[in-house]
Amino acid sequence: MPNRLPVFRALPIRVFPQEAVVTQPSAEATITRATGSPATQSSATATSVMIYGIAFVTGAIVMSFEMLGSRYLNPYFGSGIYTWASLISTVLMALTLGYFLGGWLADRTASLTVLAVTVLVASLYMLVLPSFAQPLLELLLADIDDVRTGSLVASVAILLFPVTFFGMFSPFAIRLMLRSAQSSGMVSGTVYGVSTFGSIVGTLGTTFFLIPTIGTRAITLWLGAAGIVCGLILLALGRLERKAGTTAAALLLAFAVIAAPAPGSANDALIDDSVRAEILKRKDGRLAHIESEYNDIYISKRRNQLIMTFQLKGWDYTESVTNLEDPDDLPLHYSQVMTAASLLYPTEVKRILMIGLGGGSISTYYGRAMPDVHIDTVELDQRVIDVAKQYFALRETPRVRYIAADGRVFLNRSKDQYDLILLDAYRGGYVPFHLLTREFYTLVKSRLTPGGAVAFNVHDGTKLYHSTVRTLSEVFPTVDLYPSGMGEVIATLSADPKFDRSVLATRAAALQDRYKFRYALPEVLKRRIANPQGEAKGGSLITDDFAPVNLYDTIDAPKPKRKK
Repeated sequence: MPNRLPVFRALPIRVFPQEAVVTQPSAEATITRATGSPATQSSATATSVMIYGIAFVTGAIVMSFEMLGSRYLNPYFGSGIYTWASLISTVLMALTLGYFLGGWLADRTASLTVLAVTVLVASLYMLVLPSFAQPLLELLLADIDDVRTGSLVASVAILLFPVTFFGMFSPFAIRLMLRSAQSSGMVSGTVYGVSTFGSIVGTLGTTFFLIPTIGTRAITLWLGAAGIVCGLILLALGRLERKAGTTAAALLLAFAVIAAPAPGSANDALIDDSVRAEILKRKDGRLAHIESEYNDIYISKRRNQLIMTFQLKGWDYTESVTNLEDPDDLPLHYSQVMTAASLLYPTEVKRILMIGLGGGSISTYYGRAMPDVHIDTVELDQRVIDVAKQYFALRETPRVRYIAADGRVFLNRSKDQYDLILLDAYRGGYVPFHLLTREFYTLVKSRLTPGGAVAFNVHDGTKLYHSTVRTLSEVFPTVDLYPSGMGEVIATLSADPKFDRSVLATRAAALQDRYKFRYALPEVLKRRIANPQGEAKGGSLITDDFAPVNLYDTIDAPKPKRKK
């Protein structure tokens, strides 16, 4: 008997055609099927090239605007990790919304005119932004005390709207250019690839070239103008659609109207002697490495000295040196000059504000020498304050306080006035740009008591030094400079336009006689530069809008010691 073989029923096999046409609304006449006439195919190719080009430009605008976001927010919320986290998160949030909304809208109205409107709306917002950014950020600063919450809300307020609309471009463009299922991968990949390449160019171009060349406001307006050009190109392409984009033109006119206006206690309470005694017993070398949101902090011991350094990009920067055996010693030469010169300019010294802590040598020196003076020290990095207390044995008292905050944010929020304000806020050899501008110096000036004075530690030998002197001279009528002889210059300033330098010697003698400072005040007068205005020669005015401080600081700058 023959074997019976099982019988299999043949299943129907669906064969997809090589060109499965993706349908789209008939109103879209500018991008036609590939089977059209040669003239039509040429028109479709030109349209596709234009869309790819605009994808590049919008990608560049998004990342350029994100870089600019830091320039808008830093003066109000600082330049720390919270600000950058807020900016990055906001851009990602906006792009997420844009991708979803762009895809949803494209599936319902795949029209070049609608795509043009999304680009124009975002671009017009950027043209208007410089006219309201400052009052908006000042309002948020006044209403929100927490820096983290404030920076996030400010980022959303400034960036979310335009980036969302620019984010709609890529999925919308893919929908317009997708002619077949077979080419969907290539079309999608090309649109996102071109857009991402534009983002790279926008990031590097803005940070390396535009910010050092023109100001924040100008860059924002140029980005908006570039977006307007892209939107108008899309409108021109979309005129082949029925009704020629009448609605978009009306919307453009309405936005154009809106955009038109845009153009103590006991001295020894300040330190814990027992902590310093214990550290003095430890072997020389590195004692600790602490990582914070802002710094890599290293604590080292060398004989009787305790040293705090920050490491940045492979370089070691000395922030503070303390004599463990002698709390009134100031081993760093600039601190000797700064503590002496700054006291000669205020008419009286009852309240002092320091911006920048380090190991607390200067605040401790002042606090121990002048027991009747109240001192507030503002330090951006809470971990620096913790380390200064743990290793440098600092103690907080009712008259000597340590406050974790960005210096500019603190001055914006606090209405307290001080007789003397000292700025020594270096982060790895650099002062954040928002602490070097005319607007910041004006804010500092507004927090002085009548007859108050300011002292800044400035590194000489670079264009940034000359620009700092020039900018200070724009705000303060009296500017004097005291070189330390070790690469730093102490700029001492008075807000009094009638300040009389002839009283300096008398004040120095009187204060020295009263407080018996370790580093005699009369001696520092020998260092004063006779013609301080000459140091401003070759410098440029630094403003919140135009502050290429990183570039200025590289001109003729000496190299710090590289970590081995």
